[in-house]
Amino acid sequence: MEIVSSRLRAARKAKRLNQMELAEKIGVDQARVSRVERGDRGLTRDQLLQASKVLDVTVEYLLGIDLGDNVAEYNIQETNSKQAQLVADHMAPTGLRELAIDQQLTRTLQITTEEWHALSSIVLPGEASRDGYVQLLFTIRAICYT
Repeated sequence: MEIVSSRLRAARKAKRLNQMELAEKIGVDQARVSRVERGDRGLTRDQLLQASKVLDVTVEYLLGIDLGDNVAEYNIQETNSKQAQLVADHMAPTGLRELAIDQQLTRTLQITTEEWHALSSIVLPGEASRDGYVQLLFTIRAICYT
């Protein structure tokens, strides 16, 4: 339950929702969200599914399950350290954290450790969205791999 609590909290914060806002969106009270984030309680299957939709993450991510193929499993294992650091780092740019939290998208993009480091080392003049960081990733790939 520790994985669910920490990932739910990180995903909620990345979406800039407070516990009350998340609770309203998934049909529970704020106290329930608080207990889940402390690891005292769990969510039903339907609540977990609704939370994953609201937070734009997969249920597998919230549960800590990796269902990817071999390439995706390699990618997740390879980038897990830097990616996990970004998810946990509340001072990291919001768009970059949102990208790190979105397991489905990161599996599809197959982001390498070097690319995570490059994305996190660039200082932007303003706030960039998750999609902005995806565009930045494509730019990095275009420059480095052509």
